[in-house]
Amino acid sequence: MQANKWKAMAVVAGVMVSASASAQATGGGSGPFGNAGQFVISSDASGNLGYTTEGSGYGFISLNPSVDYFLKENLSIGSGVNIAAAFFDGDTQAAFGINARVGYNIALSEKVSVWPKGIVTLFVGDNILATQDGTNRAATVILEGYAPFLYHLTSHFFVGAGPRLSVGLGDDVDVTISVGTTVGGYF
Repeated sequence: MQANKWKAMAVVAGVMVSASASAQATGGGSGPFGNAGQFVISSDASGNLGYTTEGSGYGFISLNPSVDYFLKENLSIGSGVNIAAAFFDGDTQAAFGINARVGYNIALSEKVSVWPKGIVTLFVGDNILATQDGTNRAATVILEGYAPFLYHLTSHFFVGAGPRLSVGLGDDVDVTISVGTTVGGYF
C-alpha cells in the first residue's frame, strides 16, 4: 500500500510539473487572478465551537489544502484533500476526505474578488459531522457551497474569508453553516 501511495504522489507531481510548463509556454498564469491557464494552490480552513441540544460541548476544525486550475477566464476546477477533527465531551474523532470542486472568480476591484465554489467531498473514517448520537458510518458525502472574498495582497498571493454551507447526504442530514478562511497563491 505504501508503494501505491508513493506512485500516486509521483504521478500527481508529474502532471503538475508538465501542466505548469505547458501554462508557462502558452503564457497562462500571467496577469490578474482568474486568467485561463493559471494554477492556484490554496488551503481553506474552517472551524466552530458550540453546544448541542443535549447541552454537551463540541468543537470542529477542518483543513483543506487544494489545487485549482482556471480552464477559461474566471472558471476554475480543482481538487483537494480534507482533514477534519471533532471534539465531543472528551472524545475526538477524525476523518479524511477528497473533493472535487468548480468555481467562478468575480473581480470586484483590482485587489478584491469573490470566488464562489461548489464542492463535493467524500469523507472516509468517522462521520464526524453526525456522530453526536454515537453512530459512525464508513463513508459520508458532503455537498458544500463556499464563497470567500479574496484580498490580493501582492501579485500571485491572496488571503480571504467567507460563508460556507455544508450539507451531509444520507439518512441523518446535517447542515453546517460556518465562516471559512483561505490563503493561497497562483502561477
